[in-house]
Amino acid sequence: MNPQTVNIEAPPPLRIQIAGAAMDVTPGRLAGTFHPIPLPLWQAIIGFHRQVSINHLAESVSYHHWHAGERRYHTIIPWQRSTGQGLSVSLDWTSKPNAELLDAYAALYKEDFFPACTIHTHVDTMAFESGTDARDEAENPGWHITLGKLVSAAKYDLDFRMRIPLQRKITALIDNSRGHKLKWENLFTSETTWADVHQSPGTLDWHHLLERVSITS
Repeated sequence: MNPQTVNIEAPPPLRIQIAGAAMDVTPGRLAGTFHPIPLPLWQAIIGFHRQVSINHLAESVSYHHWHAGERRYHTIIPWQRSTGQGLSVSLDWTSKPNAELLDAYAALYKEDFFPACTIHTHVDTMAFESGTDARDEAENPGWHITLGKLVSAAKYDLDFRMRIPLQRKITALIDNSRGHKLKWENLFTSETTWADVHQSPGTLDWHHLLERVSITS
């Protein structure tokens, strides 16, 4: 009796969206392309976070949400409390000023701001995914960026990673215990250079929001 060959087709990829971008998930692998961060937005981000680091040697954080209708990222810099001379920043989204930011966004755009991607600083130390970062980002699908060496170095230290949605059908295929590393090219347009990302002094566009970071000693 001749043995028979049985062809077992692989199941089709699971199609999901992360930060508004389509991704295909197969066991142990995720394929797709994020919507890129425009250079003017990146320069505003650098300009804000670097200035907090210079002024106070303290962390800061910003949140970034992809708006499908306008095909661009929206940003909220919440009211936050940071520890000077240290690596700690905290905020309360239920506080009156932050709740007003979220309510105003929902009223204007007819959708919630979350889920959102994040950018935060390690001031003048190395950029990496700390244990605190891993816990904070675990339930926030999207890309996450840490900025480091913002005060004394000509070239910033940068760490790029992403998180997947915490849905059982997705986490059964992809591990979510740590952030998945990204290359800088994964988050910027092909016209953006490494110097643009790595050495931009930033702009003053968001300096009027510096007051949203209060410092405790």
